[in-house]
Amino acid sequence: MSAEDTQTIASEWLQTYGDSLQTANIESVLASFLPSGWLRDVLTFTWNNRALEGREKIASYLRDTLSAAKVSDVKLDSRKHLSPQQSSLDPEWISGGFTFTTVIAIGQGYFHLAKDEYGAWKAQIVFMTMKDLKGHEEMGPEAGIYEGHTLAWSDVHQSRKLKIEQDPYVIIVGAGQTGLNVAARFHQMSIPSIVLETNARVGDNWRKRYPTLSLHTPRTHHSLLYQPYPQNWPIFTPRDKLADWLEQYAKSQDLVVWTNSRPLPIPTYDFNTKRWTVVVDKDGTHVTLHPAHIVLATGTLGKPRYPDMIDKETFRNTILHACEYAGGRPFSGKRVVVVGAGNTAADICQDLVVQGAQSVTMVQRSSTCVIAASSVASVTNAWPEGVPQDVADLKFMSCPLLLLKRMLGSREKEAWAREQGMHEGLTKAGLKLNMGSDGAGLALLLFERFGGK
Repeated sequence: MSAEDTQTIASEWLQTYGDSLQTANIESVLASFLPSGWLRDVLTFTWNNRALEGREKIASYLRDTLSAAKVSDVKLDSRKHLSPQQSSLDPEWISGGFTFTTVIAIGQGYFHLAKDEYGAWKAQIVFMTMKDLKGHEEMGPEAGIYEGHTLAWSDVHQSRKLKIEQDPYVIIVGAGQTGLNVAARFHQMSIPSIVLETNARVGDNWRKRYPTLSLHTPRTHHSLLYQPYPQNWPIFTPRDKLADWLEQYAKSQDLVVWTNSRPLPIPTYDFNTKRWTVVVDKDGTHVTLHPAHIVLATGTLGKPRYPDMIDKETFRNTILHACEYAGGRPFSGKRVVVVGAGNTAADICQDLVVQGAQSVTMVQRSSTCVIAASSVASVTNAWPEGVPQDVADLKFMSCPLLLLKRMLGSREKEAWAREQGMHEGLTKAGLKLNMGSDGAGLALLLFERFGGK
């Protein structure tokens, strides 16, 4: 199919779909979808995230929300990489980006079209999400010249920082990737925010992990808002480089971060003032703040779990959790048992061998999904080099996870065949393997439960 044909098909479908939204004609909206089509909505029609499968569920969802949203100005997205093209989900589909407005927001979306039984192009997937809240759009870059070139940046920054610290509108707990991203976005929206970080330095949540750690996803997958990694950055980011990058990111984005700080229990909310009262332990000093909102960005992992073991106290040697592992040198010449068979366990086992442990035994409690580093190319394809992070995110998140799981599960045999060479060696060593939940592979495990069986 030519690019011209693709453009025409997408334009005609979007014109019909946009008119249906603007007139709040639910029947016409439904006619734009395949009977099995999906609508994925993030903050367009409600203050929620929803994925609806099939015309009946879509109709039920839109019945009380479509008119109130007042969708208008629906048109193809003119940004690079979002023009109509062959869909990455299915070569027989057409996909493309679009923009729209609602009564409160500027929105963006992405569609995947497929032919119905009569050869007409209908939506298999439509994703719609809020991009900017009207009246709170991102401000973009400043001129860098203040008060007619009479104020130094250091004075401007210090003045702004003091003002935010006196009356933050938002407190963000945690200065990891998520907390810093949220703070950077709020800064661009002129929302005064303070980030609380319990560690002594931003990035210490990574510095305290095992020394040989590198991320298992490519750099394009986890770059931060407004500030992508340099072109010569490692494909798989090492622990310490990531930690230092987060630290400088907080500075370059002009974020207000209090380190060695944490909120004390228990914050209280006043429904009259619509403000919280939060007492913060700021490096040993108690400071009371009254934010309107609190964002918890404390990570996906909980406290280390130390399983109960019979007669553990009789064991005279070292027992430690992986989060306490600081390298294999202290275990040179010793026999070591590592309980677990995930990424961390594998990295630690390898490090122990390299550092001269007498023997290393991995104890696997349940089967593990293992793919080769070369197979992570599928992730790289979703976040390709040279494509802005927000564009790649929009395209990837357009597919509801349940549908993606079904599609990947249908290719399970291909996945096993792709990993056959590596798997033969692992199974020979005694490792039990799986291909993820319902055969959907490693990517869905990350979304469903951050790894695991």
